[in-house]
Amino acid sequence: MKVPASEMISLASERPLAQGRMRLVFRHPHDRSLLIKVIRPEVIAKRWGEDRQWYKMRRRYGHYVSYVRECEEYIAGCAGHDGPLPFAQKIVGFVTTDLGLGLVMEAVLGEDGQLAPTLASLVKGREIGPQLRSEIDSFLDDLIASSLIVADLNPTNIVRGTAPGGGHRFVVIDGLGLSTVLPFKLIPAINRASKRKRARALWKRLEHFSRFRRDS
Repeated sequence: MKVPASEMISLASERPLAQGRMRLVFRHPHDRSLLIKVIRPEVIAKRWGEDRQWYKMRRRYGHYVSYVRECEEYIAGCAGHDGPLPFAQKIVGFVTTDLGLGLVMEAVLGEDGQLAPTLASLVKGREIGPQLRSEIDSFLDDLIASSLIVADLNPTNIVRGTAPGGGHRFVVIDGLGLSTVLPFKLIPAINRASKRKRARALWKRLEHFSRFRRDS
């Protein structure tokens, strides 16, 4: 991918691939293996506009604080894992867009070369079979054993893509980093306990949703 550093990437007129509570996700126009995440303009206006809360006026990173949190956590996770994290989406860098600073991520792809399906879409209307259950358990075990801090673990921010050596892998594509002012999760035991609790809650959601959809 060769893109001039000064080039402005136009995204405002493009249709996003996905939309979260705070961000929009686009395919990188110059490299189909990459994605660009940007902060939703209405979120910026609501949370960081003239009526923003007083304490946000003093934050150096402004509405890009989520980028800082995610990048710091990814780097910390790589340091603790002694290399790339197979279960976390790789951060590539930043680009300038007409929707503000964009965070460039490696796209997690499925066997068909398209964006990998979310865990939510995999269990919707289906029974969770032994193979899928084993893969989810293995993913959660690796995530809990890692130093990664996870602020949000739900079926829509976990995808199942192809693994470099063959087979499949689950990857967290959002929700990394500390989401509170008090950094208790920097204590490894507390972090692991928090992730175990989130893993149990995730399983309850998956099993209830799958059973509900299957019986309806």
